[in-house]
Amino acid sequence: MKCLNKIIFINSANIPYAEISVDGNVHFTGTQGVGKSTVLRALLFFYNADKQRLGIQQGQKPFDEFYFRQSNSYILYEVMRDNGAYTILVSRYQGRASWRFIDAPYQREWLITDDNQVLSDWVKIRERIDRNIAVSTRVESGVMFKDIIFGNTHDHKYTRYALVQSSHYQNIPRSIQNVFLNTKLDADFVKNTIIQSMTDEELPIDLQTYRRLVTDFEREYDEIDCWFRQTRDGIYPVRQQALNIAEQGRKIVALDQQLQDVWRMLNHAVAYSEQRLPLLEVEAEKVKADIEKERKREKELTEEYEKEKDSLNQELGANRSKLKEIAQARKDFEANGIEAILALAERETAIKQEAAEKQTLLDDLLKTHASIEEKYNIARGKLENARQAFENIQKEAYYQKQAELQIKRNRLEEERAKNRNQVMDAFNSWRHESDERLQMLLAEQNRADNALKELRQWHPLADEIKRIDERLLQLDWTEKENTARQTAVKSQIAQITAEYEMKESEMKQASQHEQERLEADRTQIREQIAKIDELLARLDGSFYKWLCENKEGWENTIGKVVDEERILYAQGIEPQLDVASGSLYGVKLDLDNIASVHRTPDEYRLEKKDLEERVRQINRRLMQLPITLQEEIAKLGKKYAARLNPLRQQATLLKVEEEQIPVKRQDLQNRRHQLEMEEQERIAQEKEIRERLFNEALLKVQSEKDAREKSESKNKKDLKELDSSFNKAFKALDEELRIFKEAQQSEAERRGKEFAAQKRQLDEQQKAELAGKGVDTILLEQYRRALEGLMEQLKRIDRERPIVIRYRDAEKNLFAREPEIKKAIKAIEQRLFMLRQRYEDRRTRIGKKCKEMEERQKTLLKELTYRREGLELYRQMVENEHLVPDTFLADGNTMNTELSCQQLLSQLRGTVNQKRESIDKLKDIVVSFNRNFKPQNAFHFNTMPVTDNDYLQIAVDLQDFMDNNKIEEFRRRTSEHYKDILGRISTEIGSLMKRRSDVDGVILDINRDFVEKNFAGVIKSIELRANESSDKLMQLLISIHDYAVENALSIGELNLFSSDNRDEVNRKVVDYLKSLSHQLQNEPNRPAVSLGDAFRLQFRVKENDNDTNWVERINNVGSDGTDILVKAMVNIMLINVFKKKAARKSGDFIVHCMMDEIGRLHPNNIKGILQFANSRNIYLINSSPTSYNPYDYRYTYLLSKHGVKTRVEKLLKRIK
Repeated sequence: MKCLNKIIFINSANIPYAEISVDGNVHFTGTQGVGKSTVLRALLFFYNADKQRLGIQQGQKPFDEFYFRQSNSYILYEVMRDNGAYTILVSRYQGRASWRFIDAPYQREWLITDDNQVLSDWVKIRERIDRNIAVSTRVESGVMFKDIIFGNTHDHKYTRYALVQSSHYQNIPRSIQNVFLNTKLDADFVKNTIIQSMTDEELPIDLQTYRRLVTDFEREYDEIDCWFRQTRDGIYPVRQQALNIAEQGRKIVALDQQLQDVWRMLNHAVAYSEQRLPLLEVEAEKVKADIEKERKREKELTEEYEKEKDSLNQELGANRSKLKEIAQARKDFEANGIEAILALAERETAIKQEAAEKQTLLDDLLKTHASIEEKYNIARGKLENARQAFENIQKEAYYQKQAELQIKRNRLEEERAKNRNQVMDAFNSWRHESDERLQMLLAEQNRADNALKELRQWHPLADEIKRIDERLLQLDWTEKENTARQTAVKSQIAQITAEYEMKESEMKQASQHEQERLEADRTQIREQIAKIDELLARLDGSFYKWLCENKEGWENTIGKVVDEERILYAQGIEPQLDVASGSLYGVKLDLDNIASVHRTPDEYRLEKKDLEERVRQINRRLMQLPITLQEEIAKLGKKYAARLNPLRQQATLLKVEEEQIPVKRQDLQNRRHQLEMEEQERIAQEKEIRERLFNEALLKVQSEKDAREKSESKNKKDLKELDSSFNKAFKALDEELRIFKEAQQSEAERRGKEFAAQKRQLDEQQKAELAGKGVDTILLEQYRRALEGLMEQLKRIDRERPIVIRYRDAEKNLFAREPEIKKAIKAIEQRLFMLRQRYEDRRTRIGKKCKEMEERQKTLLKELTYRREGLELYRQMVENEHLVPDTFLADGNTMNTELSCQQLLSQLRGTVNQKRESIDKLKDIVVSFNRNFKPQNAFHFNTMPVTDNDYLQIAVDLQDFMDNNKIEEFRRRTSEHYKDILGRISTEIGSLMKRRSDVDGVILDINRDFVEKNFAGVIKSIELRANESSDKLMQLLISIHDYAVENALSIGELNLFSSDNRDEVNRKVVDYLKSLSHQLQNEPNRPAVSLGDAFRLQFRVKENDNDTNWVERINNVGSDGTDILVKAMVNIMLINVFKKKAARKSGDFIVHCMMDEIGRLHPNNIKGILQFANSRNIYLINSSPTSYNPYDYRYTYLLSKHGVKTRVEKLLKRIK
């Protein structure tokens, strides 16, 4: 029999080498920590190939690192099969376990050399395996390994390695794993095991289908039912909302029409502006060029003025600098005491003469060779000569001074005449310019005065106000025409509506008459059927049956004359044969020419069948009748809707126009008032401007006149100042001559005194010397000191001579020019003033001309800017604002208008805003309306609209929905849909419930198996039972199934939206469907219900005197050992169930269950569980520190530690 035969460790899990046979029960013994659990995990890994479910605790080394630490670490499994054993080699590849299948029994020399070296190179290992032996490629997936072992692979090269052929093997390794890990055991696992053991394929009920069909039932029911709910006033709120939405939609369509008109007028305004712009630009460029030309003239004038002004200012600055230089020079000379220096310098000649005289006198006094009389006579002669020379020098200086001053007088006369001429020339030139300027200012004053007078008749906005008055008159006429058109349209709508209602009433009456006729026919036929049923019910014991049994050929005799209903099918008349054959109560009749009138029961049955078919046809016709009526009414509605919708749209458009007329009138009136106020404001502004211009002109005239007066006064003052300055200078020259003369006289008196004193001294000295007294030394000393003083003065004069020279040069070149410079400065200042005034006059004229052109330019640019802004606003609106739909952008049609782009854009925005308000109102109504519906609603209404088009489409859809009364179609279709769902639920649940008996049979077999094969004496009994399901969803589905079966006929005519509140079937069906919807919503992730949901599996375990009663989980049955025992027994039973199921195709096989630390069980229970497992072809492999009952096992192995290495020794092998 196929089974795992042997496990081999090579350098794995600290085991250098060990071969462990497992072809029977195996027991491992040894102290704690020697590796018993390690071997058991390696055996479990053969079955589950899941490293995470081997019981490796957190903190322990991972499976790959522990079992395959080295490159030459291996675990090998030898598997027995009918045609010989094969080997599975498990090794480490890229850090993880991988498998290879070798189609031959295990041989040590494959991996270990003669010198006991374990190979790690797969190439060398493969060379040591016979080439005729098939070796698989590396298998790297644990799932794939399990698929190969349990035969769930489609790759034929792996088929030879399968223990069994099964695609539903997963619970076998899971149960083996549960035994080893002592996992808690619950009823769901056992229940699913039982169900899966019944058939290879379970057909659950797909809840996704019902969730899709039923989950939205309550929503759909409420969404359809809300259309049929009435208020106390008999109003249907939802229908009224739908009608309001449709009407609002028509209003928006009307506003769209108005938008189109405004758009076409805007096209005209845009085209006109685009045509006007180039002309305005050309004119604006021309005016700009003229302004630039004048500005250029002004600039040239300014440059010329600035150049001349700079030149004059430069000259003025030079003169002022010269004046400063003169003042500084005079200040410097005065600081040096120039007056005393000049006075001393002027006496140089006199001092030299005096010094010469003094020296001569001294020399004469010191002469010894001359007589005294001669000496003193010579001295007196020289003194007299000196006096005469002094007098002559003074006279010559006086005459020279007179000549010099006369030259200055003549120059002053010339300068006065020249300056007077200059002042008069400048005044006359300015006066001529002032005359021209005054004439211009007077002309400007007259123009400003005339402009102020013309203002009284000026109305700048008269044309626009007139156009608005004309539009107001046109609006009044439009209002009257609109009222007349609305009346006509309403009349047409009322007429067509009345015609529709009349035809609808005729259809309903015809349908009602047809229904009454069909119901009468059905009643009549049912009476016939009832009559036939009554006849057939009396067949047994009737005269007809007696005749058939006792009187052959009665059909041609009595059958022709006897009443069918009262005689033939009558009971209790006790017929008997009479000897007088062929007579009727003694009367013989010839019946050859009488046709037979009786009918046989088969004929009655055939007639009944025909009548029942007619009833069914009538029922079908009756069921179809309201549908046909609704369809015909819908067709009629569509027909009349095609006529009414344009009229309703026209009425809405007219109503919108009517509503807009007061707004337009108010806008025009406001615009007219605005224009009047604007005109008054412009007149006031213009008046202020013109008054200001007039006042400015008046002030300029007066200012010019004042300037003329000031200029004349100034001219006279300047002339007077010239004369005064001349006289002052003339007098200054006379005063200078006088002072010069007085200085000479003073000098003459001083020198005269000196001459007299010297003469006296000479006379006294002569007398003294004649008297014999000799020369007076004191006198000589006086002469010497006087001579030294004079010589010192001459030295001083020599030292100060450069100063005098500089002063004389400054006097000639600077001080003498000071009056001329001052006059030049004054003349320059006068020239600057006149230059500035001429410049201002010319600049004012240019500025005025520029201002006029700028006003024109401003007007042009204003219009240009206004039109450009209009076009830019239009482009922005088109490109960015998206105020109008794309269809408008493609519409190039125009409508004549005098409105500007801005005005039309404002009107467009106003209409758009009105449309927006209408859309907002539509949105509010739609939002209120959509509260009745979910996003995934039965009518596919868009309950989450985003764009305006979404809302408008809702309005359009509701117009069609209401006009064609589509709610009736949804009501009928939904009722049929949910009737089909109920039928489907009933059918599928019915099929599911039929399998409950099969489950009960399996549970009965399992319970019997426990009784018959229970070898563990401590466990008195283990029972399973299938109880009623506690699954609310399954309970609900079963209730629906039962109700559908009980009320099959009523549900066949289901109308969920019947207005009859006493319709109990409708109410109950709605409740069931709502409950199903809620239950499915409460379990959104549940994909299906299956047979396992139809019942609860419970356990009952009796262990000695302990009774768990009925529970759904086996846990804590008794002691730990008992708990382990019970769980192991149940898992072994489940493994057996799966083994039997899997072995149906490929025959039985043996698996192993691993139980760690079996020492917790009593030896008797160990023996019992071994027998319990072996009787089901399951080997047990367990471990404990000590060995119990070694003869119960085929193999007993001792595990021991030698350092870090584990040694596995076979202690015992039992011969079968």
